[in-house]
Amino acid sequence: MKSSSFRGGEINDKQAEAISTLATANEFHGKSRIKTLLDLPWNRKWEYFRDQLLARTVVVVSIVCTIVYIAVQILAPAPEPKLYVAVFDDAVSQQEAASLQSQVTKQLKLPEGRKGGVFIDTYFFNDENGISKLQTMIANHEIDAIVATPKTFKQLSGYGYLTNLDSSLTKRQRTSLSGDFVTMKGFKDSDDPDFDGSSKGKAEPFGLSMADFQQWNRLKSAKSNALIGIVQEAPNHTTAQRFIDYLNE
Repeated sequence: MKSSSFRGGEINDKQAEAISTLATANEFHGKSRIKTLLDLPWNRKWEYFRDQLLARTVVVVSIVCTIVYIAVQILAPAPEPKLYVAVFDDAVSQQEAASLQSQVTKQLKLPEGRKGGVFIDTYFFNDENGISKLQTMIANHEIDAIVATPKTFKQLSGYGYLTNLDSSLTKRQRTSLSGDFVTMKGFKDSDDPDFDGSSKGKAEPFGLSMADFQQWNRLKSAKSNALIGIVQEAPNHTTAQRFIDYLNE
């Protein structure tokens, strides 16, 4: 009588035929492949699993892994930056902004980039899209500080995006930096929906001149007339204060 080889032993033709008959009968009666696998003797389980279930198992596992990965990304999003600085008017080049970002992360002992650290974003422009982007991000509490040249800074303070530095800086900073304060008109609220209150509000110190800020002036591309200010409801107000201290070192 002939025999067939397999992993873990040998079976003769009658045994193989009986096992095949069992599998066929199970499938004919609507029994699952899992039930068939359980009914087979141990020395035939791997061969049947390999031929009938392995490919399906790999597909199912892949699908489950993909679903779990997507769920993790949705339910556990990347942490927001601990300092987000919006830079307008090419007040500093992208390359040197990246260098400044690295220096600040070391000084403030924070990670670098968007994920929980420092992010200095030079992709802001004084046009309709740029202002809309800024407005949306401020409304979502994503931006802490703004750097821009005087013309743009005056426009942004007039829109009401910036804080009065008399209230947003520390007492020590207000004393040491008072000579760098730049006063501009802010936004004036009104109950009239047709009233445009831009730059019609009270004149207040919304900006700081960085003309004498040592770290800022070490950057070759940095514009000497650039101003910096803290935005309304900045999510990382204290870190923005520390950033200003660093630039003035």
